[in-house]
Amino acid sequence: MSATTETPAAADARPRLLLRESIAKNLILGEIVEENLFPYPAIRSRDREVLGQIVEAIDAFLADKAADFRRWDREGAQPAEFIQSLRELGLFSLIIPEEFGGLALSNAAYARVLAQTSSYDSSVSLTIGAHSSIGMKGILLFGTPEQKQRYLSRLATGELIAAFCLTESGAGSDAASIRTAAKRNDDGSWILNGEKIWITNGGIADLCTVFARTDGPEGKITAFLVETAWPGVTRGHHEDKMGIRASSTASVSFADVRVPAENVLGEVGKGFKVAMTALDSGRYSVASGCVGICRGCVEESTRYATEREQFGQPIAAFQLVQEMLAEMKLREDASRMLTWRAGWLKDQGAPNTTETSIAKLFSTEAAQWCANTAIQVHGGAGYVDDHPVERWFRDVRVTTLYEGTSQIQKLIIGRAETGINALV
Repeated sequence: MSATTETPAAADARPRLLLRESIAKNLILGEIVEENLFPYPAIRSRDREVLGQIVEAIDAFLADKAADFRRWDREGAQPAEFIQSLRELGLFSLIIPEEFGGLALSNAAYARVLAQTSSYDSSVSLTIGAHSSIGMKGILLFGTPEQKQRYLSRLATGELIAAFCLTESGAGSDAASIRTAAKRNDDGSWILNGEKIWITNGGIADLCTVFARTDGPEGKITAFLVETAWPGVTRGHHEDKMGIRASSTASVSFADVRVPAENVLGEVGKGFKVAMTALDSGRYSVASGCVGICRGCVEESTRYATEREQFGQPIAAFQLVQEMLAEMKLREDASRMLTWRAGWLKDQGAPNTTETSIAKLFSTEAAQWCANTAIQVHGGAGYVDDHPVERWFRDVRVTTLYEGTSQIQKLIIGRAETGINALV
């Protein structure tokens, strides 16, 4: 069914944005919500000005670090002085309000920053993205005024680095099955026990959003703000990963950790909502990073194809190489458009869960394809670490797994189409 025809008077009386309408869900139903599609999403003017400065600073800082990225990938860690430089660039303050010393970027602008850093190295994006998108996102969305006052300024400067502690050995996509538990004391404080695994920034985080079972009349899961300096909090060893090796991934354990009552994030028993809202933000940041990986693959492959000669001419002259470059560019542009749309909807306060899942699903699969094809363009040279495409190939593999697997994204999208929860 085409978009509904209406009189000019009716159109004037209607808000331009139908905030209760999901673009993707209505397209599935055969309806076009034109007001949410046209004009094409644009970044606000204030962000465009700031973005130019941020992107220039990122380029100036990261452009000459190719050898460092290879070394840190082999060593499996980012040095402390590099993380300090990220602090000085303001990359831990991207989405924090200005009143707390942040840059207050919109979702669309934030995605642009993560795409830029990912075009150099995915581990950089993961360090700053896990901090902003999921680690401290809950404070922005659900924090009390006192919690925001106490933590956001320190998070903006990078004095505190944040992590998101949800996954356990028996709880991945099924987040409701967590076993980490918190019991309330008579004075309102809580005693926290359990272990979280595969925590991004786990080895360097100072503040964790931790989800624990608090079976009670209010609900089953509660979110807590836990400082890693508190007694009873310990970190596990650095995980030796296939990709994104330089980013910190470690387990975080809690043994009789006393959490003050004022560090409950959101409502007692309503932690599942906090987790799912943060994960939606995390999916968006993963999609944003994959746009950057696609872009890096296109640029690096184009550069190599125009310089590498065979049979007396650049390999870029061969049609099948041009086809691979064209297919990569197509996926880069499509990923960018889907991700920008999801970000724009977030900035408008419009429904975007389905659109975010679409962006995450498509962009991660596209980035995998681009990384694989980039190695094909490079030939044998792409199989060694002299070129970044080998690292991107390993880095991108996890993107279809964390913040919800590709299959979970398909369930979310399918549920929007049918209205049936396939997990039931």
